[in-house]
Amino acid sequence: MRKIYLVTFILMFLVVFPKSVMAMNITIGVSDKYSEVNAGEKIYFETEIKWPENVDRKDLKMEYFITDNNGKEIAYLKVLKAVTTQAIFSDSILIPEGTPKGMYKISLKINDYKELNQDAVVSFNVIKTVNKNTLILYIIVGQFILTLFYVVFELPFLIKRLKSFINLSLNTKK
Repeated sequence: MRKIYLVTFILMFLVVFPKSVMAMNITIGVSDKYSEVNAGEKIYFETEIKWPENVDRKDLKMEYFITDNNGKEIAYLKVLKAVTTQAIFSDSILIPEGTPKGMYKISLKINDYKELNQDAVVSFNVIKTVNKNTLILYIIVGQFILTLFYVVFELPFLIKRLKSFINLSLNTKK
């Protein structure tokens, strides 16, 4: 008799609250090409959603957080996507300049503005930090050095040509 009550209760629960048993599988991935990125560049990633029980189109709020090992947020992206039974999305987030080298996480939080709440996480590595101002400084210094070398190496030839020109000018006036 208890088994009948238990089965009846479970069936009623499934009929009354069908959305609470919907299985959603979320994965977020970073390809090998983007598993190591430089600061100041974008990281590209792919989100895959499998939701076989969802037959209607559903708008999902997807929030991506990039955090360091201490949980400090360094970047954020919020998008709205429409999903039915399955979907694959590609997105990107700019890694701020000056971000220190190290391991970082992209955390994804999905909700449907109601009862749905899902999370997924993937890691990647920032390998090089380049500040734009430093890069511009290197370019200016490089241009200055190239100009200096040009002048130093070309100066003897210019002096020789100038002397030849002056000698020619003096010889033609006589």
